[in-house]
Amino acid sequence: MLKSSNPAFGDETIRNGDWWSDTKSATAETASISGIVNKTGMFAFVLAIAGAGGYATIQANPGLLWPVTLISMVVVFASFFLIRGSARMARNVGFVYSAFEGFMLGGFAVMFENILASREIVVPGGIVLQAFLVTAGVLIAMLGLYKAKILTGGPLFTRVVMVATVGVMVAMLLSFVVSLFGVSIPFMNLGSAFDGGSGALIGLCISGALLFLASMWLIIDFRRAEELVAAGAPRESEWYVAFGLIVTIAWVYLEAMRLIFYIAAFTSRD
Repeated sequence: MLKSSNPAFGDETIRNGDWWSDTKSATAETASISGIVNKTGMFAFVLAIAGAGGYATIQANPGLLWPVTLISMVVVFASFFLIRGSARMARNVGFVYSAFEGFMLGGFAVMFENILASREIVVPGGIVLQAFLVTAGVLIAMLGLYKAKILTGGPLFTRVVMVATVGVMVAMLLSFVVSLFGVSIPFMNLGSAFDGGSGALIGLCISGALLFLASMWLIIDFRRAEELVAAGAPRESEWYVAFGLIVTIAWVYLEAMRLIFYIAAFTSRD
């Protein structure tokens, strides 16, 4: 019997997923790793194109960044509720999510670069390229660790990653709420990267920790892919796993940009 170590895709969700209704005969096509990779690539292509569009748009109209960010956040949260247990929704919503997420990431890249440029700090090759290289490196490294069975994404591993992720989300939410009352948490503020001292160092360490946490979700995604393939899930389920992968990849890319920003700011102080 198929078991998932990921609470978001637990036994009940996987057993009752709508993809099982698509295979009633022994001749039905089943999911494969190559199929998951191809579908993730489709989402990634949309993400990249939207990212380029977001970069150009926000560069020309900086005031659109936060409205676009808020809309994208709504789309992201809605996506998780819409696709739960549904490969069909994952296929359709995945492209919508990739477009909004890519546009937002492109806008964030402009924001990071503009802040650094205002301090006359230049990132060699640009934040976009460096973040891409970091993301690719993380993907290769995590896949290697998973294939070598150094990290397997087991139940304890998943619970720890889940608790840490929830903790980060709560901390960010609290930071946002207190900011509405004019209270700023130094190491949660990008400006602290230029201030020096413990605040800048803590901010740099937190950024690195968030990239590490995002990377750990790739291990969970890899395990989920293998579990569905091993269970003989129909080909439609590939969209479900591909959606989870593109969400994680987008998070890794965001944290890579943030870390590069902190490193550039921290190492360029007088």
